[in-house]
Amino acid sequence: MEKMNLNSKINIALIFLAFLLFLVPSVFFLLKQHYDSMYLVVEKKVIEAAQSCHAKEECISSTVTLEELINKGYIDKVYDPISKELINSKSYIDLNKQEFKKVAE
Repeated sequence: MEKMNLNSKINIALIFLAFLLFLVPSVFFLLKQHYDSMYLVVEKKVIEAAQSCHAKEECISSTVTLEELINKGYIDKVYDPISKELINSKSYIDLNKQEFKKVAE
């Protein structure tokens, strides 16, 4: 009787471990995708503001800083979507490559 009880406990533990082996990587994958999409939204917003400034010929250079966009009223302060910290105003947008480069403080 005790042998069956031990076997059933082992089976339950193995099923639980198999469930965790599937669940933990899935959660991390979903969180990474979510964070990536949040950053993508911020990047697109900043790039669109830079393109608008460049199209109206107020931003002449092919690299536009956040500070320049904020001063000209194209965008408000930009915050990191995960940490909620203010992104450095020295960060810039390369219009030739359509990339937003964040500069560390």
